[in-house]
Amino acid sequence: MKFKAAVCFFLLAGLAGAQSKPKAADEAVTAEVLEVGDQFDEARKAKDRAGLERVLANQLTWIARGDRLDKAQVIADFLSDGLHFISFAHDSVTVKLFGNTAVVSGHSTSVLDYKGKRFDAPRLFSNVYVKMDGRWQMVVHHVSELPRP
Repeated sequence: MKFKAAVCFFLLAGLAGAQSKPKAADEAVTAEVLEVGDQFDEARKAKDRAGLERVLANQLTWIARGDRLDKAQVIADFLSDGLHFISFAHDSVTVKLFGNTAVVSGHSTSVLDYKGKRFDAPRLFSNVYVKMDGRWQMVVHHVSELPRP
């Protein structure tokens, strides 16, 4: 009887340890994805073509401000004089993991001028990242404006 109790204890302890490993792994992956988002923001601010190229997937779909753009169009916008961020603020950011895919969503109160028009309404956003070629790349960006308070 003592042997069965000891086996049950070790099985349960092993199960508990196995359950904590995925959580730690998820936290590490979440940190990786958020870091790539930070790298994108830095590249955006610095108008760094190489940084934008690295983070944005070739198959990118970018939906914002009534436009649907591909990678080349997004990079051209960020490098142009037609897009200026007056302020940049995101909050309530969450990351959900699905294998090699991560969905980042949140709330934005950023203010920007785009092609002569001011965008200052609050927005919800989602970015989808897929780990391809050993690195996280953004494959989808979508923004939805919210009603003004």
